[in-house]
Amino acid sequence: MRGGDRRAVLVTTVLVLAVFAGALSVLSWDRANQVAGVVSAVVGVAALGVGVCALLAPSGSTSVQVCRTGRATATGGGDANTGAVASSSAGAVSVGETGDARADGGSANTGYRRQE
Repeated sequence: MRGGDRRAVLVTTVLVLAVFAGALSVLSWDRANQVAGVVSAVVGVAALGVGVCALLAPSGSTSVQVCRTGRATATGGGDANTGAVASSSAGAVSVGETGDARADGGSANTGYRRQE
């Protein structure tokens, strides 16, 4: 969640709490107790639904793991890669025990290279 989104959620929450507190303050004690009980039940069910939805949602990022790769050679300005080349949206990246990469006039990668 971005900073602006967090601020909007915080401001909205504070406004809802202020309206709810104001409404409860003008009601009789018994009526306020009933309203608070119903609102608590609704908020509890909504929070449970949001939590389950967050657990089931895909993470949006991928995990990259590279291990025990072979040898790569590139000539004539090419690329040799025995590691990982992933986009900036890749999540956890793990690279280990990669092979030799050689490039004559190009680039060689045996670790992790972020692709823009």
